[in-house]
Amino acid sequence: MAISIGIDLGTTYSCVIHYASDGTEQVIVTDSGGELTPSVVHISGSGDVTVGEDAKELLLEDPDNVVVGIKRHMGKDYPLEYAERTLTPEGISALILSKLAADAATALGVTPADLQAVITVPAYFGIAEKEATAAAARIANLDCPELLPEPVAAAYSYGLASDPTKTSLVYDLGGGTFDVAVVGIDRGQHRVWAVDGESKLGGLDWDERIQQLMWEEFDTLEDAEELRFDEEVIAAIHTASERIKRKLTGAESVTERIRVAGRTFTLSLTREGFIAVTQDLMLRSLAAVDRVLQSAQNAGAPEVDQILLVGGSTRMPMIRQLLAERFSLPVLLTDPDKAVARGAAIHAEQLLAARERRAITVNGIKAMASDSARITSVLPRSIGVLIHTSRDPYTEEPYVAHFIHANTPLPVTRYEHAVATMVANQEHARIQIFEQAGNVSSSQVADNRPLIEGELSGIPASPAGSKVSLWVTVSADGRVRLEATAGHQQQPVVVEAFMHGVLDETEVSEQRQATSGLRMRK
Repeated sequence: MAISIGIDLGTTYSCVIHYASDGTEQVIVTDSGGELTPSVVHISGSGDVTVGEDAKELLLEDPDNVVVGIKRHMGKDYPLEYAERTLTPEGISALILSKLAADAATALGVTPADLQAVITVPAYFGIAEKEATAAAARIANLDCPELLPEPVAAAYSYGLASDPTKTSLVYDLGGGTFDVAVVGIDRGQHRVWAVDGESKLGGLDWDERIQQLMWEEFDTLEDAEELRFDEEVIAAIHTASERIKRKLTGAESVTERIRVAGRTFTLSLTREGFIAVTQDLMLRSLAAVDRVLQSAQNAGAPEVDQILLVGGSTRMPMIRQLLAERFSLPVLLTDPDKAVARGAAIHAEQLLAARERRAITVNGIKAMASDSARITSVLPRSIGVLIHTSRDPYTEEPYVAHFIHANTPLPVTRYEHAVATMVANQEHARIQIFEQAGNVSSSQVADNRPLIEGELSGIPASPAGSKVSLWVTVSADGRVRLEATAGHQQQPVVVEAFMHGVLDETEVSEQRQATSGLRMRK
């Protein structure tokens, strides 16, 4: 019998929750008794794998064999060498997922093969990052029917369905990523009106500012220059910075003594001082808030009624204070560490109950589950095709023509974009699909990143300038499929393409083999 779980696969911490059809929930507790699992992996030279709190503690003892923040490298070519094998970000994430699934299976009295998991991803994740996350689940042999944007999961968790009059701004600041979304009701259906954010902005960046202050104090010590690149020193400062940040959540000032490599230094930091050295980070998040509010307004969204805080980093008092002052709206902070996992768990149980045709209780209301009981999301980044203006490489100025724009509601089914052959009887054509890389759409090639690259073949004989149609489908969870047709009869054209930064099935199998040869320690 299948059992549903929701997984918040975070940059710094992950969480798993099982939501039952009767409305009760079970947070999966870790080996150390906590409700959050550090997204940290230690791989020994002999191939023993440790995930979670124990791996985090090994950061001080064996930093060269510890991986942190792998989520920031998803969708990128970022090979890592451990235990005489090459592991990709998908492979490392699969090790984390395997540990989370094993803990959940033990707690629920089933096997990992019985689990059906909805895994959350940042709303501002690009398509490559989402595909990489799905690949990680396949490497871990974890059944994942859907990826769910984190703000959407948060909306489920906060009980958006219980008050259909509310339009909410979801401000999700995690350990490594930042999402902001406007979520509400459109013609009786729950939907995301707009999303924005930064895939490299999170609590780790606040930690780094504290680390900079700590390095300034450390540099006053004798022989500091010789120890600056010592792995033990780096790990100690990394750990202490997170500890100081947590203390400043409940205190106006902190004085921390750090002893490392036989030396001791002290850092004193006030909450006001912390705000001062991180003000630019806060302003970056507010710029994204302004953009998403404008996008939501352009889409016809109602005025925002409240702000929902999600992600452990929103515990920092500066977040609530600045948002409340700037927008004069209620700012709600309820269990931010588990809100995303809880929402994913609710949605996972909805999917499973719909498949099994049974009822589920959500927000105290029992009803038959339906596949349509979901919040419609949007495409976070514009997608376009590279256009060549000339056959002469010395005179052409290629540009990206976006044909599906950011904040287009999902799914997008077989969107047609027409291109033209450049010569008579052209049988082949190179195709390059790009995705918006910056905060706003731009036709400049440098402002976009390659997404799909390949070749069309079998184009029917025709004059130069003949139409070739590209058909792009983007699923509800933001995954893309490309087809092509040409000629008067719109006959199919062969598409041979690969997605940048994403493993193909052969590489997925190779990573599954590489990770299965490692020994997971409990």
